[in-house]
Amino acid sequence: MADLGYYKMHALIVDDFENFRGTLYKMLMDLGIGNADSAASGEEALRFCKARSYDIILCDNNLGKGKSGQQVLEELRSTDNPCSDSLFILVSAENSKGTIMAAYDYEPDAYLAKPITPKALDQRLSRLIEQRVELKAVHAAQKSGDDQLAITLCKELVASGSRYANACQKLLGQLYLKKNNLTAAEAVYRAVLDNRELEWAQLGMVKTKLAQNDLLGAQQWLENILQANPLCMKAYDLQADLYKLQNDSEGLQNVLQKATDISPLSILRQQALGGVAQQNNDLVTAANALKRAVKLGENSCFDKAEVHSLFAQTTIDLFSIDKELAKPLIREAIACVNNLEDNFGKTNLRKVESLLLESQLQVCAGDQRRAQDALASAQSSLGDTKDEDALSVQIELVRTLRLIGKSDDAQRLLGDLLHRYAGNEEQLQRLDVLLDEPRSEKNKLMVAEINKKGIAFYNAKDFTAAADAFKTALQKLPNHIGLRLNYVQAMIDKLKTRFEASVSEKIQQTFTKTSAIISQQHPQFQRYRQLNDVYNSLVRAYEKDKRG
Repeated sequence: MADLGYYKMHALIVDDFENFRGTLYKMLMDLGIGNADSAASGEEALRFCKARSYDIILCDNNLGKGKSGQQVLEELRSTDNPCSDSLFILVSAENSKGTIMAAYDYEPDAYLAKPITPKALDQRLSRLIEQRVELKAVHAAQKSGDDQLAITLCKELVASGSRYANACQKLLGQLYLKKNNLTAAEAVYRAVLDNRELEWAQLGMVKTKLAQNDLLGAQQWLENILQANPLCMKAYDLQADLYKLQNDSEGLQNVLQKATDISPLSILRQQALGGVAQQNNDLVTAANALKRAVKLGENSCFDKAEVHSLFAQTTIDLFSIDKELAKPLIREAIACVNNLEDNFGKTNLRKVESLLLESQLQVCAGDQRRAQDALASAQSSLGDTKDEDALSVQIELVRTLRLIGKSDDAQRLLGDLLHRYAGNEEQLQRLDVLLDEPRSEKNKLMVAEINKKGIAFYNAKDFTAAADAFKTALQKLPNHIGLRLNYVQAMIDKLKTRFEASVSEKIQQTFTKTSAIISQQHPQFQRYRQLNDVYNSLVRAYEKDKRG
């Protein structure tokens, strides 16, 4: 082994088996590593990493109870700590596709399979440390925030014919993108790709095209990457960014679904899929993705209270349109909200939120007594607060009162809130989710514009575009009866041109939801009944044709 200053280096070994820690320690000492500490768990490893910097971290993926090696890596790479740029080698006896795919999301510097031999460890460390030594000045400049110096040093290393020219060019492209020097970034990536079709350079071109708002160019590069490597997760993430820029929520959901099918252990993608599917009113996909996200969030730095709450809310919404599909999720959703305070800290508003969600879930579970008890506890804890921070739980209280059958109480509370925030545009926008007609000026304008756009598509017989327009508005105003019926009408006319089971199912779900929020006194009730009759006639005619 070449002298790379190993004796000055400090390593951390993380494994829950003492014997393996001892074996790795001996290997490192034999290789000339000067110092090595040992941790028996992910939590202990993170405490060490907050206290000092390590040059090398050798971490087993399966650490028993508590954080996994992947979760240690995620936390080190995504939070401010002395070891955010340490060489991280993930060690594992597991070779499942899901485990490996999830680990590579946060780019360990190497992945070693057990059993580890001294020769394999020596070879891997030699390459990694030699590159780290060569780029030491570049990394120091980056760490100090002097990106221009880092660029200059990278260019000098490339010009000198460094063995690690590719790594320098990769860094160079990232630095140019960070400084928004898109012409220079594109030049770097094109120079690399003229010689070799390296995936990181192709991904760099996608990022450059997105930054240039060249969405077609970005899509073409993405198609090339995924055709060559359908397992390139970073390409799926960039494709998701592309769909966000295009405001294409259906495309975004589809690409996130593909990505989570390939790499199901990625918590961030499961969270994103759950969120966008919920917006798209695909409650089955949303509930299942959020359920997985909650499970993956255990011990993860990416766990969020709002994901747990959204899982509960989505389960409640799913129950309103399909009780059988929701039933298997109710118990887990109740456990989820009961643990909100333990997982994310005790505050009065969090306590009230968890009790209100539990009350609604108990209604779904058919336990009226527990539902009433949870509601009473929530109201007692909330009191008569006028705090604007409490508006989100007051909105949840209105939903709970409606679901539990206390419609008059719900209406009184909603009236009080509308009166209190009559001159507050921001808070009125939040209250609009409870109303069949918006009170905020912004949402009134949005409804007018969406209706104009949707009706124009409808008159042009582009029923898909019309339905998409109305559906976009319903994501913000789920209780708007007029938008809901406009959406149904467009979908029914789409069904008339060609009967598709998926379209029929969406219409049926929309009718089920509408029936729960519309009263016989509503001015659009007659239209609701007429559209329902038309839809049922189409279904009967289709079923008759199938039998005939």
